[in-house]
Amino acid sequence: MTQLALLHSGLTGRIVRCLLINRNFKKKVNLKAILLATTFWLSFLTWGLVEAVDTTRDDITVWLNESVYSDPPAAGTIIGVNDLDRVRSYIPPGYIEEFAYPGSVIAIQPTMNYPGHSTYREATERFKGQARLGSGGALENYTAGRPFSDEQISMASPPNAGLMVGWNQIHRWQGSGYQVDELSMSYLSPTGTDEASGAVPGFEGLGIVERRLTQKFHRVYLNRLAWMPDDNYRIDVPDSDKRFYKDYIEFLGPFNVAGTKFVIERSINPHEDDQVNTYLPTERRVRRLSAKERADSFMGSDVTLDDFDGFAGRVLDYSWTYLGKKKILDVIDTQEPLLRFGGPLSRAIIDQWQLRDCHVVEQRPTWEGHPYESKVLFIDDETYDVAFALAFNHEKKLWKVFDPVYRGARDEGRHLETSVSSWRGQINIDVIRGTATAVQAITDTLHPKMKPSKIKRIFSVSSLTSGQ
Repeated sequence: MTQLALLHSGLTGRIVRCLLINRNFKKKVNLKAILLATTFWLSFLTWGLVEAVDTTRDDITVWLNESVYSDPPAAGTIIGVNDLDRVRSYIPPGYIEEFAYPGSVIAIQPTMNYPGHSTYREATERFKGQARLGSGGALENYTAGRPFSDEQISMASPPNAGLMVGWNQIHRWQGSGYQVDELSMSYLSPTGTDEASGAVPGFEGLGIVERRLTQKFHRVYLNRLAWMPDDNYRIDVPDSDKRFYKDYIEFLGPFNVAGTKFVIERSINPHEDDQVNTYLPTERRVRRLSAKERADSFMGSDVTLDDFDGFAGRVLDYSWTYLGKKKILDVIDTQEPLLRFGGPLSRAIIDQWQLRDCHVVEQRPTWEGHPYESKVLFIDDETYDVAFALAFNHEKKLWKVFDPVYRGARDEGRHLETSVSSWRGQINIDVIRGTATAVQAITDTLHPKMKPSKIKRIFSVSSLTSGQ
């Protein structure tokens, strides 16, 4: 069934039901007014869905090559639904449609600087020109800091420049890692079911939350640590000479997934597959996932493991092509303690947006059977965080949009734990199916230095079965 058919088969009733059950909706309901408002919303919603589904890879190429449609909006500008033409040059087709609804607000922040910690900048300067691309695009002779300079990128061929940007993104300033003790994954549907939840914190639009998972996430970097030159740039744990980082994921709820755990290990060797081990309470055993399962839907969501942060995969699993630079609007410094989502499908981020210069690169999977034909990444040229990403199916139609959200570093790099751009969530939109997964950091994002004993305890495969 198409999105449009889904829309007309049941969304009107779902919107009314959503309004009726909203716990904040306490006054007497005027049904006529609700139906009029619903009709108003649907007129915008229908247009947005049709446009999004029809976006192709060629449309993105045309948009990238167009002259700037208008002057960039100045800091303090508020862009509403009637002003979207002012920002069409800075938000790609297939994504800008999410903001075509009554009451839409895109607030423009001043463009700020987020240079990273002084040790990272010093390492970048110390090892400037040392790193190189080796066989098959592998990163060689790299120690710490940013591997490649803007000058090297500008002088390289499009495939090599793309690889350089990819390696810079992997080795961007991220401190010693980060932890979020509670985050949520909300599964959004355009129609909903009878079991769909009502009002959920952070969702101010008319989207229906079908399911909501909560989890904790910890990441620790073991090697290539700019702030540890006296320790050979690595933490003193047994496998830090082989491992770049480790992730620990534990699902907290609901009850049918609580206790599901993952330990993910990324090797320093760029040709070596990730080790992904998971504990499933229903099976009461640890299972090793294959490398290609990173490209599968994660826990039934609209995002894969490789799609987190816009891109969290292995560089050599893809070919890279540099497409140039583009000024875009991005939520790089959220002002919200909890991300807010609005619009007819609750997929538009309500926040402060900055104009940012981005590298634009295209990825193509290097192995058969990958679900994506290609992916276009917009990577901030200062932080090297992914501003947003567009994934295309094998018919070269826009399939998914990923928009990670960060909070900018607050101290201009003077203190290690507060010098990192902090991940705060991500919207992942399947524009063809009409579904989405909204991820929100509920607790603060922390960047603590971790003792070796704690690393051994948390990030080991044996930890998956502890307490079981």
